Amino acid sequence: MQKSIRLKLSVFFLVMFLLFVAMLLFSFVIFFRNDFRYDVVKEEQYYQNMVSRLAEKASASKDEKSIKRLLTSYANHRMQIQLLDVKGNVLWSLGQSPTIINISAKDYIITRGTVRYGLRINGMNLTRTEVFEEYAIKYLWIILLLFTFLFLLIAFFLHLSITKPILALYRRMESNPLKMKIRAKDYRHDEIGVLEKRFDQMINRLQTVDRQQQTMLAAISHDLKTPLTSIITYTERLSSGKVSDQKKQHYFEVIGRKADDIRDLIDKFQDAALVTDLNAPADFQIVTASEFWQSVLEPYTEEWDGVDAKLEYDSKIDNTQTVRVDASLINRLIANIMGNAIKYGARPLIVHVYITQSHNDIKVKIENNGMQVPEEKLQLLFDRFYRGEPSRSREKGGSGLGLFICREIIEKHEGSIRAYKPWNNDFGIELKLPIVNS
Repeated sequence: MQKSIRLKLSVFFLVMFLLFVAMLLFSFVIFFRNDFRYDVVKEEQYYQNMVSRLAEKASASKDEKSIKRLLTSYANHRMQIQLLDVKGNVLWSLGQSPTIINISAKDYIITRGTVRYGLRINGMNLTRTEVFEEYAIKYLWIILLLFTFLFLLIAFFLHLSITKPILALYRRMESNPLKMKIRAKDYRHDEIGVLEKRFDQMINRLQTVDRQQQTMLAAISHDLKTPLTSIITYTERLSSGKVSDQKKQHYFEVIGRKADDIRDLIDKFQDAALVTDLNAPADFQIVTASEFWQSVLEPYTEEWDGVDAKLEYDSKIDNTQTVRVDASLINRLIANIMGNAIKYGARPLIVHVYITQSHNDIKVKIENNGMQVPEEKLQLLFDRFYRGEPSRSREKGGSGLGLFICREIIEKHEGSIRAYKPWNNDFGIELKLPIVNS
C-alpha cells in the first residue's frame, strides 16, 4: 500500500501536537496536584486560625461598631471579612478580589455564652496571574525542554524521510549513468520511493540503449565489412587483367550480389530509423478488418517467386469489425515476417494464418514449419540486431532488424506482438490490433 509523504507529515505533526498538549497537561497535573494543592492546605489552616483569633477578640467588643473597627484593621486585598447575623445573612463585608480558589473559614462571636454574630473570612489564595506566574517559574525549563525536543524530533524526521534520500539521489545523478550499478532493493511506498524507482528504471533504460548502440555499431561494421571485402577482393582480381572471360562474368555477378546485400542492409537501417521516429508521418485509416487482412495476405496465397511455399489462412472475424491502420506499414510488417519464414523455414514451406477476434482485439497468428527457436530466446527476437543463430543469419542475409521493425510498427498501432511455439507447428508470431468504432 502506497502512503503519501504528505500524509506521513500530517500524521507526524498531529502526533507531535498531541504529544506537546499531553506534556503540558501532565505538567499542569503535577503542579496542581502536588505543589499548588499543598499550598492550599496550608492556607486553609492559616485562615481557620485567623478567624478563630478574630472571633475571640471581637467577643470582648461592646457593640457592632467597635467590632467593625477591629475587623477593618485586618482586611486586605487577599482576604475578605464578613460579619453575619445569627441566621447567616451578611451584615457587613470588607475586601473583595477575583480569585481562582476561594478559601472560606468561619467562626462565631460569643459573649457570655450567647452567639452574637457569625464571622467568616474568604481567603484569596492566588490570583489567576499569580498562579500562572508561579507555574511558569517552576516549570519553564520543562516547556523549553519540550520545545527543544520537538524541534529536534521534527528536524530528524525531515532529514531521514526527505533530505537524506534526495541528497543520495542527487549524488547518484552526478555520477556517470553508464557506469552506475543498480542493486535490487525494496523501495519506499511513497513519493520518494517512486522517484528512486523511476530513476533506477531510467538508468537501466540508458544502459540498455547504450548496449544496443554498441551492438548496433558492431553489427553494422561486420555486416558492411563482409560484402565490401568480397567486392574489394573480386575488383582487385578483375583489375589485375589475368582473369578469363568466364570468371569475369562470375566475378561481376558476385560483386552485383554483394552490392545488393549492402543496399538491402542500408534499406533496413533506414526502415528501422523511420519506424522509431516519433515525428515520422503515418497515414492511419479506419478500415474493415476482414477486407483489410484479405488484401494484405492474398498475394501470398499465390505462387511465391522461386520458393517452394504456400500460405493458408482462416479468418473468423465478421464484416462489422474495424481497425485503425497504416496500410503501408502493416504490409511492410507482414513482408518482414514472411521474409523470415522464407529465410529460416523448411522446404516445402507451409505458412498458416489464423485470424480471430475478441471483445477488444483482432488477433492474427502466423505459424510455419522449420524454424526452431529455444523458448527462452523467443522474446529476444524483437530486440534490435538480435540474431538467434548469428552465423546462420549472416549466411542467409539476416540483419537482425526485421522483427525489431515489426515490433515498432505494431506498437505505433497501439497493438502487441509476440513469438511463441505452437503445439502443432515449429514457430509462430501473434499480432494484436485494437478494434475501433468506425
